[in-house]
Amino acid sequence: MASILLVDDHRANLLALEAVLDPLRQRLVAAQSGEEALEHLAREEFALILMDVKMRGLDGFETAARVRGLDQARHTPIIFISGLPEDEDRLYRGYAQGAVDYVVKPYNPDILRAKVAVFVELHRRAEQIKRQEAALRQLEREASDEVFRRIMDTSMMGLLFSDYEGRVLEANDAFLSIVGYTREDLKAGLLNWRQISPPEYEHVHHDAVSELNLHGVTKQFEKEYIRKDGTRVSVLVGSARVEKQRRNLTYVLDISERKRAEANVSLLASAGEILSSSLDFRETLRQLAELVVPVLSDWCAIDIQAQDGPIQRVAVQHTDPRKVELVREIEARYPVDPDAPRGVPRVLRTGATEWLAEIDDARIVAAARDEEHLRLARELGLRSYLIVPLAARGRVLGAITLAHAESGRRYTKADVQFAEELARRAALSVDNALLFEREVTVRKEVQTLAEELKHSEAQFRLLAETMPQLVWTNRPDGHHEYFNRRWYDYTGTTPEDTAGEGWSRIIHPDERAQALESWREALRTGEPYESQCRLRRADGVYCWFIGRAVAARDGSGRIVRWFGTYTDIDEQKRAEEERQRLVQALERSNKELDQFAYVTSHDLKAPLRGIANLSQWIEEDLNDKMTPESRRQLDLLRGRVHRLENLIDGILSYSRAGRIREKPEAIDVGKLLREIVELLAPPPETRVAIAPDMPTLVTERAPLQQTFLNLISNALKHAGRADPEVRIGARDAGPFWEFSVSDNGTGIAPEYHDRIWGIFQTLKARDEVEGTGIGLSVVQKIVLSKGGRAWVESAVGAGATFRFTWPKVEAREPSSPG
Repeated sequence: MASILLVDDHRANLLALEAVLDPLRQRLVAAQSGEEALEHLAREEFALILMDVKMRGLDGFETAARVRGLDQARHTPIIFISGLPEDEDRLYRGYAQGAVDYVVKPYNPDILRAKVAVFVELHRRAEQIKRQEAALRQLEREASDEVFRRIMDTSMMGLLFSDYEGRVLEANDAFLSIVGYTREDLKAGLLNWRQISPPEYEHVHHDAVSELNLHGVTKQFEKEYIRKDGTRVSVLVGSARVEKQRRNLTYVLDISERKRAEANVSLLASAGEILSSSLDFRETLRQLAELVVPVLSDWCAIDIQAQDGPIQRVAVQHTDPRKVELVREIEARYPVDPDAPRGVPRVLRTGATEWLAEIDDARIVAAARDEEHLRLARELGLRSYLIVPLAARGRVLGAITLAHAESGRRYTKADVQFAEELARRAALSVDNALLFEREVTVRKEVQTLAEELKHSEAQFRLLAETMPQLVWTNRPDGHHEYFNRRWYDYTGTTPEDTAGEGWSRIIHPDERAQALESWREALRTGEPYESQCRLRRADGVYCWFIGRAVAARDGSGRIVRWFGTYTDIDEQKRAEEERQRLVQALERSNKELDQFAYVTSHDLKAPLRGIANLSQWIEEDLNDKMTPESRRQLDLLRGRVHRLENLIDGILSYSRAGRIREKPEAIDVGKLLREIVELLAPPPETRVAIAPDMPTLVTERAPLQQTFLNLISNALKHAGRADPEVRIGARDAGPFWEFSVSDNGTGIAPEYHDRIWGIFQTLKARDEVEGTGIGLSVVQKIVLSKGGRAWVESAVGAGATFRFTWPKVEAREPSSPG
């Protein structure tokens, strides 16, 4: 663990810092004055100092000046934390004292923690380098090839020997992994400094060689290497000359993650400043797009979609303005299809990130609408993209599209996670701005209404007396002011009966306490009141009503009156009770239907088995007298009997599909598929390939098993070739898993893609291919009952791929059978 020194003369501030930094799991040392901090620094080494500026005694600036005078602490990073407003003089003075950052309270805990984490990682890497350097110096002193070889083989740091001309003579696996070359490349002499060093680092290389010639060792310095695949990697490098062997020893440390972390922290901090600078979210999103290009992407586009409204592009950014105009031309000529299966429309619909690490030309061709669209798309030169949703409070507000082109970079999973975090923060900013806009609008409406009501009380009374609801108003303290005539007609009460909370006595005793509690809560908070309860009619009969009330406020936001209504919902309540009764009756009917189907299938199968047995006996009795044609007819008869039995089973399965529920359990889909294949026992020449990354679902076993069983057996049945092959795969589709069952059979023409899902539908004669035409209907019915969908992708002669989606977690508790 690294040691971090926290300096503040207020204990509460120290406790707050400790709470923010505790998740880092580092050693935190607190000092309540500059003098105490200097004592700690004289005794031990720290990775970082976080220090308040304004303190009693030595302030933060004076303490920093003295820290820089301590040999063991002069290079320790200092972050000033100040409660004073940001001022250029204080910032200049802070940085002049050697501070690496200056944070103004109130600070963002996540950003401060991320900054501290970067310096902790730098300290850890520096300590590792020190230990490696010490080991190397010891190695050089001892001149032990065996010890050095052991270090070379076990070091996590890249180590290599090169001659004075820059040819790499020997390197460990860590270095080869960093630059992406193999040991065979090394033996073939393909590795040298000039080849892996970018041209812009020529002066760095020259300075390092000069320092090596002068001192025999270089200070560590940062640069980039060109990997074998053309990508770049950031590294920390240092070299020492081994005179006896006339070669140089160099250590190399991959600092790509550190660089990424530093860039991400800086980007998040800048994004936070932009997003909090204004409530005009369109302008802040435009500035955000400018910020991420070219740091995070070559292209950035941001789209917003109002609720049930069109998709609006609020920003598009590229370093080349001509490219931006090209995108606008494409948008004008080829408007976005809101129902498109990919891209921004899909992300807005699903709320799931879309990520493509590599865009090949085939995908561009597939997405193009015509030749001109293809030409323009190729001109953009996109190589990798990701689209992340702007989601807040369970609602997708828009999407951020990031793309790499000219830079040749590719998006990784780490990039996706960072982009999602950036989008989350942007979404919160947009949501806050929208909430503010709605709040301003509502306040204006309420204010206008209050003023109108204040000056037109007579008109309100006239309106209230003509409304079909029971209308009432209360003072801000909740005391009753007015009930309309319909209230008194319905309840049979008088104004004296309803004084204070007397009105509550007409509420049914079962709902009275809850209604009063809701009303008092509304008075306390000013939030709208709503309650469902039964009110006593003048003849003593109770009927259901829904009560609602809102507060009217003046221009300062002060409540001036409560307006409320009670609306008769007795018929709706009775209708709901009737619906529940019908649902229960339907469940009973389904149970009876299942019993009937079972008995019917049993009774129908019995004579079929008798027919099959009789045909077998006839064939045995007339064995030596039967003609080949007679035998063929008997085989055909038994085949028809077998088909009818399958048809009965299929109808029974179809009637039950999606209705019979069982308790969900954790299902290892890979294991389930292997059991199904074993059950089907395909011929030896058949190849069934199951993808290795099958998920585990929390769902009902039987429906999923039946779905896979029908699709796999269907693929085997219709293979139509001597070497049938079935491939089963899975893909993460947000809240669903998308499964696929592909075959290398004859394929299905597009005009039949919808027809095959109908019950009793087959594409070949039943005497040609044995089947009932029910299997795919059962699949469709089961998948739809789970909230998913099933479809086929196929063409004649190209095999078929059946796909379906299945929820990752069962959406509801299983009902009782039936």
